[in-house]
Amino acid sequence: MLGKRGRPPMKRTTSMSEITFDLATDPKPPPPPPPPPLFPLSEQSPDFLFACCLCKRRLVPGSDIYMYRGDSGFCSQECRQQQMNLDEKRKDKCAVASNKQLVATAPSGSQLATT
Repeated sequence: MLGKRGRPPMKRTTSMSEITFDLATDPKPPPPPPPPPLFPLSEQSPDFLFACCLCKRRLVPGSDIYMYRGDSGFCSQECRQQQMNLDEKRKDKCAVASNKQLVATAPSGSQLATT
């Protein structure tokens, strides 16, 4: 027979009487269990990885997930970029509003000196 070699027959035990144990020696203590994984090995994901933070599309396990700010998952680079643009606009509006507030609270007639 080509590719197969003959093997001797496998010895099978018929009962536990053929197995012997040495009970006089102390066995080694079992090793400590490994630490739990950061994320469970099941299909459950953290809540922020369940749906896209912008369009609310379901994020499928095993597909690419695009992260932003550490805790926001997005289904595509486009959704992530849109969120980044929205955050930038929000930041700019807050900066403009705080500048207007500073000008409004400044005493009238005072001038800011620039050097």
